[in-house]
Amino acid sequence: MPLTASLQALRKRGQPGRWVRSLPFWLIVGLGLVLVVLILAQRSLMQLDIAQASERAQQRLGAFETSLSASIDRHLYLPHILANDPRIVTALAQRDPQQPAIENSTQTSILLRTIKRQAGADEIFLMDPDGMTQWSSNFETEFSFVGSNYAFRPYFRDAINGKPGFYFAVGATSGIPGLFLSAPVRASDDSILGVIVVKINLQPLEQSWQASGDSVWVTDQEGIIFLSSAPRWHYYATRPLSEVHQDQLARTRQFGQDPVKQLQPVTEWQSERWSTFDLETDGTQLVFASNIDDYPWQMHLREPLAEAQARVRARQSLVLIGYATLAGALLYYRERRRRTEAQRAISRLTAEREHHQRAIIQNTDAGLLNLDDQFRPLFINEQARRLFALSENDLNHRPGQLLTPWQPGQYGQAPVRAEGLRTDGSRFPVLYTLNPIRVGSAREYIVTVQDITELTATQQALEEANMALEQRVEERTRDLQQAQAALAQNQKLAALGRMSSAIAHELNQPITALSNYAASSHLLLQRGKLDAVGTNLGKIEDLVTRLSNLSRQLRIFSGKRNTGATPVTLEGPIRYALELLRPRLVAAGIDCQLTIHSDRLVQANTMMLEQIVVNLISNAIDALAEARQRRIAITLEHATSASPQSGDDTPLTLSIRDTGPGIPADKLVHIFEPFYTTKAVGDGMGLGLAISYNLASDLGAELTVDSQQGHGTVFHLSFAHSISPAVLQTEATK
Repeated sequence: MPLTASLQALRKRGQPGRWVRSLPFWLIVGLGLVLVVLILAQRSLMQLDIAQASERAQQRLGAFETSLSASIDRHLYLPHILANDPRIVTALAQRDPQQPAIENSTQTSILLRTIKRQAGADEIFLMDPDGMTQWSSNFETEFSFVGSNYAFRPYFRDAINGKPGFYFAVGATSGIPGLFLSAPVRASDDSILGVIVVKINLQPLEQSWQASGDSVWVTDQEGIIFLSSAPRWHYYATRPLSEVHQDQLARTRQFGQDPVKQLQPVTEWQSERWSTFDLETDGTQLVFASNIDDYPWQMHLREPLAEAQARVRARQSLVLIGYATLAGALLYYRERRRRTEAQRAISRLTAEREHHQRAIIQNTDAGLLNLDDQFRPLFINEQARRLFALSENDLNHRPGQLLTPWQPGQYGQAPVRAEGLRTDGSRFPVLYTLNPIRVGSAREYIVTVQDITELTATQQALEEANMALEQRVEERTRDLQQAQAALAQNQKLAALGRMSSAIAHELNQPITALSNYAASSHLLLQRGKLDAVGTNLGKIEDLVTRLSNLSRQLRIFSGKRNTGATPVTLEGPIRYALELLRPRLVAAGIDCQLTIHSDRLVQANTMMLEQIVVNLISNAIDALAEARQRRIAITLEHATSASPQSGDDTPLTLSIRDTGPGIPADKLVHIFEPFYTTKAVGDGMGLGLAISYNLASDLGAELTVDSQQGHGTVFHLSFAHSISPAVLQTEATK
C-alpha cells in the first residue's frame, strides 16, 4: 500500500471527537472577540495609562520644583540686605541729582560687583527714584546698565511703592533673561531713596534640566513658558492671551521685542489634569502641570503621546500573546493525539520504506555497505560486490577486512582516502565516507565507497610535473641570487670608492693646509713677525678641530652605540631641535610648522632621537637655501588611518617635509651612504644622514626618504610600536 494512501486511511479511522474537530474554528472566533474587545477598550486603556503617567509626573516634578526653589531662595534675602547696607543708603542719599549717572563715583559700582561675585548673582544695580540706573556691577562692560532707565519694569514700580519686586524678564539692555528681585532703599526717615535690584541667571538650572533627559518647562500666571529644558519653547503661551496682557507685554518688553506665540493644542486627549499640544517636530506631547509653592508659577513635565500609545499597544500585545499561548497549548494537545495515532501507521510502513531504500541502494553507481551499530554488514549493493570481488550472499567480510585503514570513529566527517582489499588479494585506491542513519529506534551506518584508480594516476602525473617545475624554479632562483650577489658587491665597491675618495679629500685638504701654515710660520719666526705667527697658529687650531670633528663623526658612524632605551615621547626631541636651530630658521626666513596628532611614547634613547631630529631639520634648512618658498612641515601622527589601540602595537611616524628643489632619482639611492653629499665641496662631509640612518636602526626604527625634483623632500622616521601613556601609567601603579 502506498504511503499516502495509508496515511489517508489512518485519518479516516482515527478522527477525534467533534469538540476536537471544531477546535480551530472556536479558537478563531475567540481571537476575533479578543480583538474586538481590545479595540473597543483602547480609549479607556489610553486614559488609564495617561492617568498613571500623570501620577508619575507629579512625583518627578517635585524634584524639579525643589531645584528651582533652591536656586531662587538662596538669593531672596539679598535685595533686602543690600537695601539696608549703609554704604548703599549713603550713596543714594549723597547723590547729586544734577550729575549724570555715568559721572557718578565708581566706588559703589565696584562694591556691587564684589557683592555679585560673592553671592553668585548675575548682576546687581541701583536705581534712583526716577528709575535711572546710577550704579551697576557691570559698569565696565559693553552692556553696562548705568545710565539706563528701567522705570517701565514692574519690579521697579513694586519696589518704589514699598513692596519687594519679583519679576522674570529678558534683559532690556543685555538681552539675557533672568529673574529680577528688587527692594526699596529707605532713608532714616523711612522715605524711599531708590531701588536695589538683583538679577539671577537661571540658564544653568535649565541646562541641568536638559542634562537630566526630562522635558520640563515653567509657565507664569498667564501661561507663558519662560524656563524650559529645550530653549526653542521659550516665550510660547500655553493658552490664549488677552489683549490687555499683550499690550502689557509690549509695554514692559518682558520677553523681548518679538510677540509671544501660542502653542497648538490637541483637543482629543485634553483633560483637567493634563494638556496636550502639537509641538511640530516633537510630535503630540502630553503636558502635566504642578503648582510651585510660594511662587505664582507652574512646573510642567512633557511626555510624548506616542509613548503612552506604545505602552497601551504593549499591554494589548500581552493579551494577544496570552491568548496565543492558550490556543497553542490546546492545538498542541490536539496534535499530540493525532501523532499517537499516526505513529502506529508509520511503524507499519517501516518495512515498505526499507524495501524502497534497498532498491535505491542497488541502482547507485557507488559501492554502498549498510552496517548495524556493531559495524557488521547488513546489506552490500552490487557495485560494492564488484569492487571487492564478493559473492552474492557474502556478508561475512567486515569493513576492516575490505578497507585499510578502517576508521570507524570518523563517521559523519570528510571522506577518508584508503585502499580497497579484494578477496583475490589485489588492492586499489578508494575514497570512503561513513555516515550514521536511524531506522526506527535502531542506529545503523552507510559506507559509500568510490574507486579512484584513474584519479590517483592523474594526480601522480601532476605531482611529477610539479616536481620538474619546482626544480626549474630552484635553478632559476640560484642564478638570480648569484646575479644579485654580484650586483651587491659592485655597489659595495662603488660606495667604498666614494667613501675613500671623500675621506682622502677631507683629510688631505686640512693636512696640506697644516703643512703650508707650519712652513709659513717658520719663515715668519725668522723674520720676527710674531703676530702673523699667532694668526697662523689660530688657523692651525681650526684645522686640527676640523680633523678632530671628522674623527669623532667617523667613530660615531662606525662605533657601537648603547641605546639606553626607555619610554619617551617624540615631542620633546622635536621641540629641543627647533629651539636649538631657531637662530638658523629665523636667519634663513623659514616658516616651520609643527603638527602633533599623537601623545604616544616609543622605546628609545632621548639623546639619539635629538641627534636624528637635529640632523634632519638641519638638512631641510640647507635644502631651502636657494628655494623661493621656504617652509618646513613637521608632523607626528599614527602611521595607520585606524584609531590607535590601547596597547603597544600602533605604528608611529615622524615626517619632516621641506619645499626645496628635491633630490634627483640617481642621487636619492645613495642619500644614506657615508661621505655622500649633494652640497658643494667644503659645505659638508656627508655623514649627517648616514649617522642618522644608523642611529635609527639602533633604536629599532626605520628612516626613509621620498623626493621628487621641483616638489621638495620628506624624511620619515617610523616606529613599528608605540606605547599609550594610559597603559604606561597603569603599569607604573601596579
